Amino acid sequence: MIRWARWWTSVVALGLTLCLAQKAYAESRVLLLEFGGRKGDVLRAKVAQSLEDAGHTVVLGTSTSEGTTNADLGRMAKSAKVDVIVDGRVRRHSMRSWSVTLTVHDADGGARVGKDVRFKNSWLPGLSKDLVERSSKKLTASIKRAGPSSASRGIAESGSADDSAEEEELAEPMSREEPSAAEVVAAVEAGGEDDLFEVDPSVIADDGPEANTSSKSSGISGGIGVRAGMVHRSLDFSDDIYQRLRTQTANIWVYQVSAEVYPFEQPVGDKLGIIASYQGVFSGNVKDSDFGGNFPVVFSELFGGLRGRYPVGAHRVGLDLTFGQMRSGLEDPEGRADIPEISYTVLRTSLDVDFNLGAVHALASAGFRLPLGYGQASTADWFPRIGGYGIEASGGLEYPLSKNVSLAVTGELRRYLLEMNSEPEDARVGRAEVAGGAVDLYSAVYFGMTFRL
Repeated sequence: MIRWARWWTSVVALGLTLCLAQKAYAESRVLLLEFGGRKGDVLRAKVAQSLEDAGHTVVLGTSTSEGTTNADLGRMAKSAKVDVIVDGRVRRHSMRSWSVTLTVHDADGGARVGKDVRFKNSWLPGLSKDLVERSSKKLTASIKRAGPSSASRGIAESGSADDSAEEEELAEPMSREEPSAAEVVAAVEAGGEDDLFEVDPSVIADDGPEANTSSKSSGISGGIGVRAGMVHRSLDFSDDIYQRLRTQTANIWVYQVSAEVYPFEQPVGDKLGIIASYQGVFSGNVKDSDFGGNFPVVFSELFGGLRGRYPVGAHRVGLDLTFGQMRSGLEDPEGRADIPEISYTVLRTSLDVDFNLGAVHALASAGFRLPLGYGQASTADWFPRIGGYGIEASGGLEYPLSKNVSLAVTGELRRYLLEMNSEPEDARVGRAEVAGGAVDLYSAVYFGMTFRL
């Protein structure tokens, strides 16, 4: 009888221990980072659903792990007060091949725990279904091995001072040096020693309408921006030999439409895209204080080219290389204002940084413009030897209303430094002016909205 009593006591104690361990495990807080690749948001939602169905608390991160160090991941986990970090990468290998690779990171140091878990399927709906049904099960061993973080242990210890010594011992993280026997059993029960799972594409017997729709989905990302504002222009000449050149100032109400699209497959993905923008005039005129009359303002800017961007932690760095034309002057076909219209044909490059500050984003950029043509200003009647360059800078704040819509206010400065390279004999050919140079300055403020795909 004593022996049977001891045996039942051991069984009951083991059962209670397993229940407590399962409860501690099921209450893990998981930081689920943004998934890299096409349809990353959709597939991340499926993994989150699977983890929540398994009893975990899921905290959605606002950035991917790309470009981050282990220390960065540790700080993110500490800030979110989570026990473990899960990251994902989506790849579309071909029209009929999708895969998702899931990685678990330790919350205290950001180190990778266990081996990657990989799901593969021939169409997106099938992959989504597998993630909902199996991702939490496949991640079980690695999440359990990561154990509770120091932040969550501190919360648990401060709120459970009356717990027994046995319960406190269960809350201690398991050693990450070598897996225990229990961990090996859990890993095998979760689906194998290597934690690698691939769904055989052949399980899809036929291609229904939904499969065709998914396989043809382009997964293109991009955005459209619309903004309006005011541009102040000042054109001032220096070393005017004949004292005939006039300074022009104007306030111009403008609108701008811009677009960017990232159409490439991985590994390029959303790191390289095509951009375009157009800026035109709402209204604006210049009053001639010397001779009377008003002249409507002519102002437009059209650019197109390539944009590269790269995440650095939660922030992003971008580089643009574009080609276009900026036209600025007065609607004066008879030349009564005696001011040349300048049409800059420009090769432009700029570097920009998007600082993720949480509730808002701080934007900053600087660029260089190389004019290849100057329009009317370079004719024989004005400055046939004109040359120069331009510089630009901008700064602003962006406030996301949602993941796809944001508001922004931006200030910009564009400054063209012109050298006329005039010669005295230029005036003999035509009615050319002679000047040392000019500064064509544009300062602007814009308010706008961006819609992202």
